[in-house]
Amino acid sequence: MARKTKAEALKTRQHLIDVAITLFAKNGVSTTTLADIADAAGMTRGAIYWHFDSKVSLFNEIWNAQPYIGEEIRKKLKAKYHDNDLILLREMIIEALRFIATDRCQHELLQILYHTCEFTGEMYSEREIRERFWFNRERMRKILRNCISKGQIPVNTNIDLTITLIHGYLSGIIKNWLMQPENLNLYEQAPDVVDSLLIMLTKSV
Repeated sequence: MARKTKAEALKTRQHLIDVAITLFAKNGVSTTTLADIADAAGMTRGAIYWHFDSKVSLFNEIWNAQPYIGEEIRKKLKAKYHDNDLILLREMIIEALRFIATDRCQHELLQILYHTCEFTGEMYSEREIRERFWFNRERMRKILRNCISKGQIPVNTNIDLTITLIHGYLSGIIKNWLMQPENLNLYEQAPDVVDSLLIMLTKSV
């Protein structure tokens, strides 16, 4: 019986997280209350406070519960492209963009990250969330160093600047797609988006 009770509690907790993601993405984090989330989840306010003592704790738990997309994709593709880090980078970014384009939860999470949240107080910062969830600079640095060692990008490449440019390029694409999805078929055009980025990266090889 205890196991069933624990399982039910975990299920309830996840349901609250799922509902919170949807409401935060749709209505904004600052204007959504725990009472709103409880009502939308079909629960009492007492029930939500049993799981989360504040909106900040719920907000942070949303991100704690997410896998790191880049690492999951890297593990999936590394065996196939282990000898070519530039192609691995290309396929990783394409896969990530296509995942974002087709997964409702990822769409909502990025909507929160880029458009409906004002980061304050004890909330995870936008930078922390990016590092945990989407764009990890250290992992990117390792891939770029491997590309340099294999002659796939120029030896004089400024790695830190390149990482910043890659992040800015992809963030801009995603932000604009979230605002005006009709202007870009992110799934179909992901290879073109990434190839344009890599042309800039490798043009002086």
